[in-house]
Amino acid sequence: MLSHFERWIQEKYQDIEKMGYKAEVIKSPSDINEPSIRLDLDSDDYIARITLWESGESHLEIIDVLSENMVFDEYLMIDVNMKLSEAFEKFFNRLRQQ
Repeated sequence: MLSHFERWIQEKYQDIEKMGYKAEVIKSPSDINEPSIRLDLDSDDYIARITLWESGESHLEIIDVLSENMVFDEYLMIDVNMKLSEAFEKFFNRLRQQ
């Protein structure tokens, strides 16, 4: 699951930067029970994160920088056969609403 997510991030990295976000990928230590990868996104308006665990559990969150309010908070169960762009579509639509 995590390698699928990593490939997707590599494919979308330029698109994310074109939207005005600085992206950082953080991997959990490999010796833990439930490995994960985080995609952290920062702009002048939003701080956002997608966390995906090897189990397919995923948490998506967006915080408005000025108000400090959570403007998007969603839990998803991702199947290896799912298209990640479709699974994360609402998240990225919200990021575009600057």
